[in-house]
Amino acid sequence: MNRILVTGIEGFVGGHLARHLSAVGHAVIGLHWADAPPGLPAELHRGDICDFEATRTLLEAARPDGIIHLAGISSVAMSESHQLKTYEVNTLGTLKLLEATRQFGLKCRVVLISSADVYGRSNVGRPLSEDAPLQPLSPYALSRVLTCEAGRFYHRTFGLDVVILRPFSHTGPGQTATFVFPKVARAIVQIERGAAEPVIEMGNLEVRRDYTDVRDVVRAYGLALERCAAGETYNVTSGKPVSIKEGVDYLCSLARVPVKVQSSAAEFRPHDIPLLTGDPSKFAAATGWKTEIPFTKTLSDLLNYYRRL
Repeated sequence: MNRILVTGIEGFVGGHLARHLSAVGHAVIGLHWADAPPGLPAELHRGDICDFEATRTLLEAARPDGIIHLAGISSVAMSESHQLKTYEVNTLGTLKLLEATRQFGLKCRVVLISSADVYGRSNVGRPLSEDAPLQPLSPYALSRVLTCEAGRFYHRTFGLDVVILRPFSHTGPGQTATFVFPKVARAIVQIERGAAEPVIEMGNLEVRRDYTDVRDVVRAYGLALERCAAGETYNVTSGKPVSIKEGVDYLCSLARVPVKVQSSAAEFRPHDIPLLTGDPSKFAAATGWKTEIPFTKTLSDLLNYYRRL
């Protein structure tokens, strides 16, 4: 059994990750800023990743064998309205975690969770490999580029055991309705209950993304603790792009009442990337990981999650 610190454990991915790590035999320590959901199989500590002394104290007390760093602002829309806060939490928070690890002399793997958003419009009709140029188009994406550079610097300069993961789009039960498929799932449930008109306003439905079930993604994060090479960066992705329209249409096909979807100019995002698909072969070669959960099951489970609320 290893002791694994998960920062941002209260988030969508954090809860799934805590349950996965616990199920495979790890002891989980969770750092949370907002309230953590009840029942997480973890030793919980409330704190702010930007509070250097508190983070260092937690590391000294917990002495983790591994760290998976999820804490941060993950919404592109929020990053655009709170730019400085995004850099403070995502970039400076990561630097403080790395520096606290260095100062304490902690010998453990640090898995930094970046994002495929760092690639921007690098896609030219083929899956992106890890050496594709970085072209961030939002404050969120820029903050993740800076996070990557911080991790590489601490590995190169101080020998920290850092691995950087770039997950592509992922969804599943528990994701908040600020993201596209949970938004649709929640709207369908409201329509089924008679609480909303049977029309869902959407933005650009033609963009295409790799989508992976969050439960497959957290398996990948767990494998990265042991099977990846220090200092390396890996894509975590299905490598199977689907259009937003395909996913929305499937969710609507599961609705218990008729639902109409229509595009609205107000819902379009100025920096939407038409295609974002990645090559997962480097990570697969290092870990043996591959996706297991079909996208249709992901969407069905997501809709049923909102029906239970």
